[in-house]
Amino acid sequence: MKVYNSLTFKKEEFKTITPKEVKMYVCGITAYDSAHLGHLKSAISFDIIHRYLKFKGFKVNIVKNFTDIDDKIINRSNELGIDFKELSEKYIEEYEEFMEIMNVEKETRNPRATEVIPFIINFIKELIKKGHAYERNGSVYFSVKSFPKYKTVFQTKKLEDLEDEEEDYLEDQDTLYGEDKLDPKDFALWKKMKEGEPYWESPWSKGRPGWHIECSAMVLQYLGDTIDIHGGGQDLKFPHHRNEIAQSESYTGKPFANYFIHNGFVNVDNEKMSKSLGNFFLVSDLIKQYDPMVIRFFLISSHYRSSINYSLENLKQAEKNYNKLINIIKKINDLLAVSGSSKETKKLISRIDKAELNIIKAMDDDFDTPVAIAEIMTLIRELNKAILEQKIEITEEFKDRFFKFIENIDLIFGFFPTLKKDFKSGVMDTTDEKSKLIKDLIEIISDIRTQLRKRQIYDLSDKIREKLREIGVNIEDQKI
Repeated sequence: MKVYNSLTFKKEEFKTITPKEVKMYVCGITAYDSAHLGHLKSAISFDIIHRYLKFKGFKVNIVKNFTDIDDKIINRSNELGIDFKELSEKYIEEYEEFMEIMNVEKETRNPRATEVIPFIINFIKELIKKGHAYERNGSVYFSVKSFPKYKTVFQTKKLEDLEDEEEDYLEDQDTLYGEDKLDPKDFALWKKMKEGEPYWESPWSKGRPGWHIECSAMVLQYLGDTIDIHGGGQDLKFPHHRNEIAQSESYTGKPFANYFIHNGFVNVDNEKMSKSLGNFFLVSDLIKQYDPMVIRFFLISSHYRSSINYSLENLKQAEKNYNKLINIIKKINDLLAVSGSSKETKKLISRIDKAELNIIKAMDDDFDTPVAIAEIMTLIRELNKAILEQKIEITEEFKDRFFKFIENIDLIFGFFPTLKKDFKSGVMDTTDEKSKLIKDLIEIISDIRTQLRKRQIYDLSDKIREKLREIGVNIEDQKI
């Protein structure tokens, strides 16, 4: 199994610190506004990684944080005239609801930054003691020059990367902070309170932590000095993840994370989706317009490291493909199996075996979901042709293998949150089919009442009518 490591710019064989165990941290949302489709791509990308590692037999200890105190949260809470905690908890609760709707598996732990402030204060004390941080007028800064490899972390040496990095530094809230720093690139670990801001007591001042040190503290407190995987969006490489590495390794003297994994963006008209550009689509709006699993299918259809272009056409195509998948499951579920075995169904079973192996091979190659999805859709086309066009009679053995395959791809991709493991239990009925069934049953009951009234068995006929009324079905009797 190979994973692309942003630290080394190449795919590497995945080896964990402890055999068959994974310690994984993912940067979560800053809870100051409603989540958009870009946030969802990150969440689903790492959900797939989480699911696949479990599928491969790893015990995964995954932590995804919530930033519940930083400049954006304070500014927004001041705009709205509400407490910062009330604001952040509102959007954390909303985000968790979205994750449930989108069938994102619950992480091992979801700490808030405000839960680790005592750890952060001790963290900063140690950095000062080791000469990696210094205090100025009640605020504390990390000395970038004290970490010799600082400029080489994630650095590809390409001109465009250098330009992007400089732009990110200019926009970073912790690097912008402070006028009396020793170096413009030094970043804030502790920010002295401004009037009206929330604060905590510290040896340096009443204040609050910087954003970068919050994530480092949550990693170290909940997962340990060195972890297997650290994840987040590509926009977090500079300077957030670089700063995390610098301050964490300065504190522990050990490697911070063995693999850094970064997901791509969602683009709109080939521009990154973001709140600052105003070209974002809120999750709350999208899930009203589309089946959440169609949105999930759309996002998984691109590689986690690649950006995906959002358009109505692309989403409609994802919906079409997802419905093809659901329809073949429904068709095979409804087909009556014949007894015995046949050469044709043996071939179909072999094809399913091959498809599953190809999917695992793709996922072993840096979680290559586009190749895996393409293999699923190819299999669906072939099964449709064999069963519907060539009229091959299927056996119980085929149905068992097919539904085991569906169960396995659901474990990896999480496409079918409402289906039970036994797909043959009737849960595949669509809404239209259920409505038709109810209508047919009511017609049967109505015919029975008519026959009862013809035989002048009025008491039983009236009792049936009253029972139907209790469940909201009204039947008006005609004169016989």
